[in-house]
Amino acid sequence: MRALKNNDRVTSLLLAVLGSYVAFEGYSLKIGSLQDPKPGFLVFWAGILLTGLSLLLLIKTFRSLEAGSISPWKGLQWQKGLKIVIYLIVYVAVFKWLGFLISTFLLLLFLFKSLESQRWGTALLLSAGTTILCFFIFGYFLELRFPLGVLKMF
Repeated sequence: MRALKNNDRVTSLLLAVLGSYVAFEGYSLKIGSLQDPKPGFLVFWAGILLTGLSLLLLIKTFRSLEAGSISPWKGLQWQKGLKIVIYLIVYVAVFKWLGFLISTFLLLLFLFKSLESQRWGTALLLSAGTTILCFFIFGYFLELRFPLGVLKMF
């Protein structure tokens, strides 16, 4: 547990330094006001937020009580993370060829079936509903153009 605390301390210090640098760069771009934001407004406040959260983590590492030596790897289901990475690589590889609708539907179906082991009816309904909802939000309302893939033959 001590090594974990030391890692959190080092990480929080590095992120606080990074956040301070981001805030400084945002400030040098001119912040403006809430009513009239300038280019550095969002950058500055993102840096301030990152610095603040990093300092909170640093304080927490000093204030937390020593617990027993617990392995951070115990109970970790790394197989799920590996499956997600593989699914996303395949998704990117077939995205243009199959198109947005088919590839996204299949990705969600694989995620629902293999990671959460949903029933087929539930997995199909959730996959179709989420894909259609995303298509309407991004494709129709925001007017983004998705590749049609094999559907352009129809």
